[in-house]
Amino acid sequence: MAKVLFSSWRGRLIDARGKEPAEQPELTELNLPAELDGAPLKAFLGWAGLVLVDPQVNIVAALWHYFKAVQRESCGRCVPCRIGTRVLADRLGKLVEGKGTEHDLNLLTNLGRLVKESSLCELGQSAPVPLLDALEYFRGDFEACLGASKPVTENNLTYRSLLTAPCRNGCPAHINIPHYIGMINGGFYEESLGIIREKTPLAGVLGRVCVHPCEANCRRLLLDEALSIRVLKRFVADFERNNGPARAAAAPASPGGKKVAVIGSGPAGLTASYQLARKGYRVTIFEALPVAGGMLAVGIPSYRLPWDVLNDEIELVKSLGVEIKLNTRIGKDITFEELRRDGFEAILVATGLHDSASMGVEGEDAGYKGFFPGVEYLRRVNLNQEIELGRRAAVIGGGNVAMDCARSSLRLGIEEVYLVYRRSRAEMPANEAEIIAAEEEGVKFCLLANPTRILAENGRIVGMECIRMELGEPDSSGRRRPVPVKGSEFILDVDMVIPAIGQVADLSFLSGDSGVEITKRGAIAADSLTMATTAPGVFAAGDAVLGARTVIEAVASANKAAEAIDHYLRTGEAALPEHMIMEDFIEKTGVYDPEEKPPLIGNLPREEESCLPVSDRLKGFAEAELGFDGPPVALREAGRCAACLRLGMAVI
Repeated sequence: MAKVLFSSWRGRLIDARGKEPAEQPELTELNLPAELDGAPLKAFLGWAGLVLVDPQVNIVAALWHYFKAVQRESCGRCVPCRIGTRVLADRLGKLVEGKGTEHDLNLLTNLGRLVKESSLCELGQSAPVPLLDALEYFRGDFEACLGASKPVTENNLTYRSLLTAPCRNGCPAHINIPHYIGMINGGFYEESLGIIREKTPLAGVLGRVCVHPCEANCRRLLLDEALSIRVLKRFVADFERNNGPARAAAAPASPGGKKVAVIGSGPAGLTASYQLARKGYRVTIFEALPVAGGMLAVGIPSYRLPWDVLNDEIELVKSLGVEIKLNTRIGKDITFEELRRDGFEAILVATGLHDSASMGVEGEDAGYKGFFPGVEYLRRVNLNQEIELGRRAAVIGGGNVAMDCARSSLRLGIEEVYLVYRRSRAEMPANEAEIIAAEEEGVKFCLLANPTRILAENGRIVGMECIRMELGEPDSSGRRRPVPVKGSEFILDVDMVIPAIGQVADLSFLSGDSGVEITKRGAIAADSLTMATTAPGVFAAGDAVLGARTVIEAVASANKAAEAIDHYLRTGEAALPEHMIMEDFIEKTGVYDPEEKPPLIGNLPREEESCLPVSDRLKGFAEAELGFDGPPVALREAGRCAACLRLGMAVI
């Protein structure tokens, strides 16, 4: 973390100018990395103030570059931001050239305040903050520019800027949320969808199953309720589906393009293939399952993600020239080494987690009828394979897979479904909406309980012994550790047991001579930025690297991998473009401030999507959540967006 000479970030003043390096504090609340792209950080300017690390940085010159960046991003919809920041940039330029006057300093102060107080969006409101702080605490640097005989020396510094927003920063894939919502607000639905598709082809998928971490970063939370960002994404995807075929974002790959192999057709594999095909590469996806989509197809029930929605977006990927080979298991039907011999110059491993973790309880491995690992159970449900059902089922776990298993069981006609979880409801990692839906549909929560053994007669499950738990001190996850209560065992009367306590990867196709390192936790070791593995030309993305994570996190890692593969195939080195490096850098700074007191915004209630009544949900696997009831509802919800755009600039 970078040590600072000076900081005015979020109004907290730190002034260590003149002190020894050992006495300089770290700005813990900003969490600034000490380096950017391998170069030492010298300063950071942005929406909440300025931070100086290196005394060689000229604050006036840095602010000049900052306001030039603001000008590039200003939308032009209000005069204070569009014209005011241009004047500020011009006057700062005069000072840097040594041609400024005392009048310019007064104008910078007065105009900076005017722009801050009268701009319509957060970009204009926050852009003057570092300037006003600098004028107060670095007045001498500005006065040194007055009547100077030569321009300010900038010491070959590099200035990198990025426009972000709290919601966009909270999205692992950094989808430009304010921009696509702004397009909806203007009635430009196709353009809105195009913005989403810059990051992923899976707009309709994410509009249904994304856990929307962006909404936890929405500044409206500090006033009333977050925007319904996920459902707005769904709205524009559904609008296209209801009004015409999906349109490809670029021409198909060039016949002469280099070949890339992608192992797995889940969200990471599909997104990376889409991005690489848009760049002109010939991409082939190898999928072990009989259907494309990976866990999207066989791990998420159709009441949450209808097959036609997923298949339409798979067809969009295929329209770019991507070939998908189904029923093709790497290591069995074709070896990893054969891929290389077949001319694939880069390989992306995006196999996901298709095996269930073991509970480690007595009877788990006995082969009893009625025992189904969660991932296998959902696969059978989604592929319409035969399942010998019982009358009462126990699903073990508290995550989204457990919720899917429990809710699917009710739809299959199982009379009673228990969800056994070793912690309390408050500690459940599943999405809150999924927990509420499970409660509404009649899943019986058996909390603070853990299985100890499975009971069977004549090879069939007749019950499950559990033990009561109590919560102790927090563990490494930050949640309180469940501790067994001695002598509290009880029997749960069930004839089906479905453990859904975690997922693991099958990486047996990566032989020892593949050069790909596997971590102690059974994941592929890959660089966190480029997703490059320890084997040249081999990259990895999604859950095979991250562990059991979300669809949007798989998409984010796939976008990094695609950019790194492109750079590797062009230069022989895996690297990311500047904007992605800045995204990663600024992501660490905490763009969303839960202690902030934003200005009042119009009191518009959040629009909720329609849902099937509970009685209709349980009749089958029809989609349970239905999105917004038409464009007027979406327009009202999009109109709640305050366009919280914020610019950050690093000096290296």
